[in-house]
Amino acid sequence: MDFKGKTICYANTVNWEFQLFQRPMHLMQKFADAGWQVYWVNKTQIPGKAREQVHENITVYHDWNVFKKRFPSVDIYFSSWSHRYTDLNEISVKLCVYDSLDNFQQNEIYEPNMISYADIVLTASKPLYDLRKTQHPYVHLVRNACNYDLTQKYTDMPVDLNRIKKPILLFSGALARDWCDIELVERIAKMSQYSVVVVGLPWGISIPSDIIYLGAKSYTDLQKYYNNCVLTLLPFRRCQISDYSNPIKMYESLAAGKPVISTDLPEACEYPGVVFTSKDHDGFIKNIKKALAFDKTQFAIKAKTVAQENTWDIRYQQIIKAIEEYCEKEDIII
Repeated sequence: MDFKGKTICYANTVNWEFQLFQRPMHLMQKFADAGWQVYWVNKTQIPGKAREQVHENITVYHDWNVFKKRFPSVDIYFSSWSHRYTDLNEISVKLCVYDSLDNFQQNEIYEPNMISYADIVLTASKPLYDLRKTQHPYVHLVRNACNYDLTQKYTDMPVDLNRIKKPILLFSGALARDWCDIELVERIAKMSQYSVVVVGLPWGISIPSDIIYLGAKSYTDLQKYYNNCVLTLLPFRRCQISDYSNPIKMYESLAAGKPVISTDLPEACEYPGVVFTSKDHDGFIKNIKKALAFDKTQFAIKAKTVAQENTWDIRYQQIIKAIEEYCEKEDIII
């Protein structure tokens, strides 16, 4: 199928200019690169603010009411937030794709509505796939990924890492007590032979004194931190949120050739040999020591090979295949 010039709307979930460049941005960028006309409607509504062209084929709108008047129908409505099923009552679409990214308890009441509106359901992890498969006939596993080429480009040492002399163990993202094992992070940070560096946004906690907190970074700058640490940490607690997750930071770390040390999340266990999992604090710390003893050059080759098998280009092709298969089965023309 030729999708050039076809329209896709991603609306009311997150702002395009959000500090963290997340899965929806990556995917919509790939749609745009392939010739789709992408309409992104920011979650933060600013009536009267003019639309912005952020890519040859991506237009950001700041007012849903303006957008739906201008485009009362689109070829595809693409959503990653179950709350937004109400949008489907306000515009006409040929195909609704629901990108199920997590399983937050507070969102469960909205899931049946979005799933009932969706023609295709994508899932970011195998646990989510197994769950959604019982709820919808057209479900596909499309995991998170990395921008491999970008990671290879941004390798220079960030200025705020220059002063750190001990091996840098990096945590990137939201250090949130709801799903992070803060006690584990504190225990590692107290070990004198390492420097635990956190890059990202703290969520409702005070950063422990033994941790070096460097604040939020742009997406491109973040790649420099992956490239200049010795390994990355995924110290997640086993809970409903983390068990259904598929951390993007896992792939981005592998793209930089770095080991990932994780608790035994289902998705982390999918990559033995480059992602090292454990059931308890002692095992987690043993895996840190084990990873630091690897030959860095040989390990980087192995890690980067896995990363190259998990890029956003590959994920885009998986989604297009799912759309094509659905259209053929249901005799739909986009």
